[in-house]
Amino acid sequence: MKSVYKIPQKIKGLSDERKRKSIPLFNLVMPVLIFLILQYESFHTVFSAPESMGRRLKNCIRGKIPKVDAVRDLLSRIDPKEIEEIHAQTVDIIKRNRVFREGTIGGYVVAGIDGVELFSSTKKSCPECLSRKNGAGKTEYFHRSVVCMTVGKPPHVIFGQEMLKPVDGSGKDEGELTGAKRLIRRLKKRHGHFADVIVADALYLNAPFINALKECGMETVIRLKDERRLLFQDAESMFQRDEGRKKSFNIGKKRVEVWDLSGFEIAGSPHKLRVVRYREKWEEKGKESECWMWLVTTLEHADYRILWR
Repeated sequence: MKSVYKIPQKIKGLSDERKRKSIPLFNLVMPVLIFLILQYESFHTVFSAPESMGRRLKNCIRGKIPKVDAVRDLLSRIDPKEIEEIHAQTVDIIKRNRVFREGTIGGYVVAGIDGVELFSSTKKSCPECLSRKNGAGKTEYFHRSVVCMTVGKPPHVIFGQEMLKPVDGSGKDEGELTGAKRLIRRLKKRHGHFADVIVADALYLNAPFINALKECGMETVIRLKDERRLLFQDAESMFQRDEGRKKSFNIGKKRVEVWDLSGFEIAGSPHKLRVVRYREKWEEKGKESECWMWLVTTLEHADYRILWR
């Protein structure tokens, strides 16, 4: 953290807009970073007992341990753009040092993309909040972002996130797909070829999203769930005739059967798609169980066992 990524040094260089600076900025930011890494759920719990925090942080910071009010005050004043730049520089170093030279799954650098809700309240809001009606009919304000992160072998690195924007002229908050395309293009512009494959859930089976990935030189693997889609129906009709059946394989106690066909299309995209169907079978408490999984991918030649992973 210190010698390669120089995180402590960069933290000390952050702008400090506080009027009272009795506690060094580093002593406020570094504990927050550490407890985020350790996935503490409540800063209030952490900083309400500074004596015990002093013992835990004695090798990280020197001097006075902050209380929660001081931490809250600093976080409300700090410039998010400076934090984002430190993060982007860290990703640059990871890429330059070829941390993922062997890939994360099957030789590919694989990243997942998905939406995540960060905050919600019926009382507090800001100009950047999205809004919705809850079950009681009250307006609920929330923040939501799209996050892109490596999956597979560690280290698990967050490449970036994109905040979704509130109501536009059409009266609708920005959708997850719009934010995802903006995020992919921004990461490509900043970091170059940061991933080989993007994996996503069924929401992302969308021509503009697939086109955006291909324009950025990346492939995709997407879950296929909606049985009403023509793509699903076309593939299913062929699989039912046992077309595309491949050699089964075992994963632990599971037996995985595979059907794999290429050459499919979706409206709005010129790229050929491959549909892979898996049926996992295993015994549990003397009974045979099974689970079906469908994938759509632009990867033409990847082994179906790698796609399953």
